[in-house]
Amino acid sequence: MANAPGTSDDFRSVMASVDTHGRRHWLHVHLIMGAWRLRRILLAVFLIGFYLALPYLSVGGRPALLLNIPKRQFTVAGQVFWPQDFWYLLIFVLIFVVGTALLVALVGRFFCGWLCPHNVFLETIYRPLERLFEGAAVKRLNRARGKIGGSWRKLFSWTGYILVSALLAATATMLFTGPQAFSYGIILDVVDYPSAAIFYGISFGLIMFNFAWFREQTCTIVCPYGRLQSAMLDPESLVVAYDVKRGEPRGKPGEVTGDCVDCGLCVTVCPTGIDIRNGNQMECIHCTACIDACNTVMTKLDRPINLIGFSSEAEMGGGKRRIIRPRTIIYTVVLAILIGVFAWRIAARTNIQAVVLRPDNLPVATTVDDKPVIRQWVKLSLINRTGEARSATLHLPDKLGCTITLQPTTIELPPNKKVEVQAAIDVPVTSFTAATCPTVLTVREANGDEQQVELDLRKP
Repeated sequence: MANAPGTSDDFRSVMASVDTHGRRHWLHVHLIMGAWRLRRILLAVFLIGFYLALPYLSVGGRPALLLNIPKRQFTVAGQVFWPQDFWYLLIFVLIFVVGTALLVALVGRFFCGWLCPHNVFLETIYRPLERLFEGAAVKRLNRARGKIGGSWRKLFSWTGYILVSALLAATATMLFTGPQAFSYGIILDVVDYPSAAIFYGISFGLIMFNFAWFREQTCTIVCPYGRLQSAMLDPESLVVAYDVKRGEPRGKPGEVTGDCVDCGLCVTVCPTGIDIRNGNQMECIHCTACIDACNTVMTKLDRPINLIGFSSEAEMGGGKRRIIRPRTIIYTVVLAILIGVFAWRIAARTNIQAVVLRPDNLPVATTVDDKPVIRQWVKLSLINRTGEARSATLHLPDKLGCTITLQPTTIELPPNKKVEVQAAIDVPVTSFTAATCPTVLTVREANGDEQQVELDLRKP
């Protein structure tokens, strides 16, 4: 099969954005409006709008998303999580991984081309800005080769990059500081509260570097997620594919050939610079730009569209695509189990989380009211997960005959705060039948809700 003009025969080992010597080959991507690009723009506008509004959204009076690292509080969908809630993050990551595997098995790299923030911002904002101020791809290419002037145009495009990057970096910073703290740290008192300004500066620099210069290299060189998705494709996965049987052999209009006229437009619109006619490749992000480009040419030539379109390897080989197959069934079952476990864990969350810490003192033998007891100390970390002040008391089973000494006897828990307390427990010696006495400590709220933690009472 012949390659499109400008592509290397060794396309599997040499990326389109890098030459054989490893030097960067700058891509001047041509933009064509078509039905698929319109769909992507509509989805991207929604996603970008949601991202910009996210710091200001709230759920149940709490932020929809606030990752407060200094306070070690992570608010997601109105739920406050602490480092002790690591299991929720683990289950969520597993859901994301299995969900991605199912998505790839069904519709290929849909996430990369349609949902990935990198491509949403790059293809919806930065490349259109470049085209607006610097002209079409041909003009940019000629300008890069020194054939035409107008380098002043880059001043306008880079000004646009700076303004957009400043806005995106501000939103990213507010997700970690909150809008009020961001305004205070950036505008009112940068010197005394430099963390917001430092984070903002780093975010701005990374965004500018990525979208204004590095661009597609993020997908083809850095991102491991795209490579993982490419490895998970199977013959039944829906991918962007070129119909070889219909398109070959290639030739100019009017000749007795296949439908492909070898115009190379599918290459010039590709954001990673590949030739889709060479088959499925790791750099393909399934953005459908080549589908719009090819359909434009086919429409002008009065030929059927979708010479390049969504298909599977099985369909291209003359078979049928199976949606329900062992792989998708297993992914769906595992995903349903993980979502069920996650929902159950969220529903079972208590208002107060109690964690036993290592006490400051060791157990000692003493007497209380002329009765021998083992006095030991229990140190607890209590986290109030709610936005309301709460109070709690500590209780042990009556059958042990233990006495808990805690001053004050009622523990006051401020909203969304962690409190550490240490209580002295006098355990009658007769309660010990071994070196330890396993029991359950109950943290009882004023409204009657309880949280129980396992506790090992020990002899000195």
